[in-house]
Amino acid sequence: MPNLGPVELLIIIVVFGFIAAVTVALVLLAVRLAGGRKPPPREPDLAARARALKSSGHPDRAIMLVRGETGMSYDDASQFVHGL
Repeated sequence: MPNLGPVELLIIIVVFGFIAAVTVALVLLAVRLAGGRKPPPREPDLAARARALKSSGHPDRAIMLVRGETGMSYDDASQFVHGL
């Protein structure tokens, strides 16, 4: 095994230092991205939204909401809303 001179040792140290710095930077970036992500706010379920529309005096809007979200017929959506 040949002896390593000071230049070769310096090159090896610089390369390993660069690899370590890149690794630390990637880990910090991953932690920041994972920690900064918040789930979107959760909307109330369909029944709660339809109930709110019905109680505010808009049963027709509640029926249309149920139909739009579920594809129910008018009669089925109307029964659903009136049952709330």
